[in-house]
Amino acid sequence: MMIVFAIAVMIGCTLAVHLNLPQAISMVVSRVCKCHKCLTFWGTMIILAILGCNIIIAAMLAILMAYLSNWFAMLLIWMNKKYEELWQRQNQKRKW
Repeated sequence: MMIVFAIAVMIGCTLAVHLNLPQAISMVVSRVCKCHKCLTFWGTMIILAILGCNIIIAAMLAILMAYLSNWFAMLLIWMNKKYEELWQRQNQKRKW
């Protein structure tokens, strides 16, 4: 039985490459991965779907998490700026 599954996987993968599906999928995924809101939305949707959550509740939570990811990103940017300021101060002390 395993040989049948192995042959099916081989045929599926070969057809996918022949039809350029991996390239099309990678283009879409690369666009989604460039935006933290998009990645948060789809990641939340997928995980909640896997966990068996109602699709409406999953969509509402995913939208909420995508919105909250903006605030989290702003917090990270602020923390990065503070770190850079501290790093600059420390470097100035070492030069003297």
